[in-house]
Amino acid sequence: MKAQLRSRRTMAVLVGVVVVGLIVSAAAGLFQAFATAPEVPPLEQSQEQPGAPGPQAEEPPPASALGEAPDGLSYRSGENDVYCEEQECVRLVRVLTEDGEPTDDTEATIQDVFDHLLDEDWLIMLPEGVESPDDVPLEQTVLTDEEVMVADSSQHEDEETPAVLMIGDSARTGS
Repeated sequence: MKAQLRSRRTMAVLVGVVVVGLIVSAAAGLFQAFATAPEVPPLEQSQEQPGAPGPQAEEPPPASALGEAPDGLSYRSGENDVYCEEQECVRLVRVLTEDGEPTDDTEATIQDVFDHLLDEDWLIMLPEGVESPDDVPLEQTVLTDEEVMVADSSQHEDEETPAVLMIGDSARTGS
């Protein structure tokens, strides 16, 4: 019996059976995957004229949606600070001193603003899988008052740039 297992012919037959089994198994899996592919609903046919522009992005919330700035700070945002992509728009809001100058420490400034907003009953949105707000670093923290979302968008490494917040409409985000 051992002599038959050591022969080249038997080994070739066993290798052939294994290869054929793998090919059949892969083919069966491939056909099953094609058979259970989800159906994609057809695109909605709009009544618009061909070449007409699609839906316009709505304006993001104004900087005043943040309320009053913490003591010693002010919020500034202009028309050039609005960025739109498809149907979502965000506004960049610079956090400056009351004199309009950048603060010395952008991280401390953002932390002061976030603490101020939390005192004003804003909520921290926890990323998936995170159980405590203490586990979320400042640069990944997102606050919401259930109408507006706020995130840090500062370049903390660059000492000459001001602290920057990014605000958007939380009702349209993720839709």
